[in-house]
Amino acid sequence: VPWTLDEDTLRRDFEECGVIEDLFIVRDQEGNSKGRAFVTFREKAAVDAALAYDGTDYGGRKIFVKVAEANTKAKPKAAKAEGRKGPGAGPKAFPDAKPDGCRSLCLKNIGDASEANVRKFLDGCAVQSVRIVMDRVTGSPRGIAFVDFRNPEHVDQAMEKNGQDLKGHQVEMQYEAPRVRPRPEGCMSVAVKKLPPQTTEQEVRRLFNGLKSLTEVRVILDKSRMCTGLAFAEFSDAADVQAAVERDGMKVKGQIAFICYETKAKKEHPLDEKRAREKQAKAAKAAKVKGKASRAKGHGARSVDGEEGPAGEEPAGEEPAAEDTEISAKARERRLAKRKKERAKARQARQEAKAQKGQVADAPADGDEPAGAGGKSKRAKRRGAEDPAAGAEPAAEGGKQKKRRKAAAAVPAEAPAG
Repeated sequence: VPWTLDEDTLRRDFEECGVIEDLFIVRDQEGNSKGRAFVTFREKAAVDAALAYDGTDYGGRKIFVKVAEANTKAKPKAAKAEGRKGPGAGPKAFPDAKPDGCRSLCLKNIGDASEANVRKFLDGCAVQSVRIVMDRVTGSPRGIAFVDFRNPEHVDQAMEKNGQDLKGHQVEMQYEAPRVRPRPEGCMSVAVKKLPPQTTEQEVRRLFNGLKSLTEVRVILDKSRMCTGLAFAEFSDAADVQAAVERDGMKVKGQIAFICYETKAKKEHPLDEKRAREKQAKAAKAAKVKGKASRAKGHGARSVDGEEGPAGEEPAGEEPAAEDTEISAKARERRLAKRKKERAKARQARQEAKAQKGQVADAPADGDEPAGAGGKSKRAKRRGAEDPAAGAEPAAEGGKQKKRRKAAAAVPAEAPAG
């Protein structure tokens, strides 16, 4: 082949011969092409069509096309590669008779039929999943589909439509040998891969609808709370684990999901222990609140401000016993009597404060205090302080008046003489 030829171009050119299962170009250690390539076709008819290009011009070089022979020089490697796709491997063989446990069919020559067309074509056959084979380069359908059914009986029902027309093409149907995947010992969970980013737990549960022993589903999320494409499902019945793996190939949000056994132990998340402690603390707090509510039962309702609610109102819950009702009634009476006393004291204190405030209002203003019997008023004192000379005379007069009053008080009252 030409030295500059790449795999995509080679695949696109030789896909005209038939379905290609494997293709690679031989290269050296530096990655340069050696001018040789191996192409593995699914059917022998495609091999015969490719052999017709032997000796023709391809990309400016004359190519030689022949059937690849087994490498006899490396027998150990050939033995290891037995049953594996690669150079020299023949096309995939489909069994002529129905194998035991067969639940899948291969539909060929369906043209550009979509999944909906295939499902409609197999209407009434309990189709579980449909996988249309697409070209990796162009993205167009190759005219092949693999269909899984819910049970082997529906496979026989679908085979009755072999050779019928689908969108102008005569469909060829072949049995697909079941994949033997025994359940590992002790395995009670499966892994679901290739999930869309928007996948939720409910959608994964819907994937295993009908498997009653499903106990837990864990969808692995990234930091943005989107699915990483991986989920795990745990079961309590081994038969349901086997049935879950058989649903491999079903779609979630339009995308094919792959289901396999999960043999690794469940990883404990670092926050699981913390969450468990928080859950226990929350449960303990709820139990404590519930205990307080039960002890306070029958003691009357409480208002927001702490005052007693309407008389006779009881909290919701079980009815208290007769003894508890009697004790609560006495306690309520004591509280009411105490509250009445407090209110009476508060009322009396308010009245005394009001009366004292009225007395203060009736008293003369500060600065207008009248002069006493032997003293001066504050105003007079201030005038005296401002003018000592002016205040000396009134002071002297005040002293004479004081002496005159004392003398009058000392003389007893007598009748006037003569």
